Amino acid sequence: MMSGEKRKIMILDDNIISLMIAEELLVSHGYDVVKMSAPHGCIAKLDYEMPDVLLIDIAMPRLAADDLLETIRDSAEHEDLIVVLYSDQDADELEKICHAKDINGYFCKSMDVTKLPEFIDRFF
Repeated sequence: MMSGEKRKIMILDDNIISLMIAEELLVSHGYDVVKMSAPHGCIAKLDYEMPDVLLIDIAMPRLAADDLLETIRDSAEHEDLIVVLYSDQDADELEKICHAKDINGYFCKSMDVTKLPEFIDRFF
């Protein structure tokens, strides 16, 4: 990555309010943010945007989370993609999913959302 180039985060979340809050915090912290509020076309958007991080609410309606995560992890183009679960499920449940699906980390929506940018920074 060239110096001065912003890191890009793609957020997939059907909760528009949490999407907007996360976007605002991450943008003010210096990240480029791409948003999706529905799972349809997620892989195509990932292929097009090539983000550094995917922040994903796996509890979204109509999201086949297992299939999506498997597709991402099996894809050579996205082998370096940092995937972070962003959900209101409890931490133990999210941690189990991270271990089972080779996910980089999780951030519970019940946690202090203002800490999200610093949490993402830890991956770089």
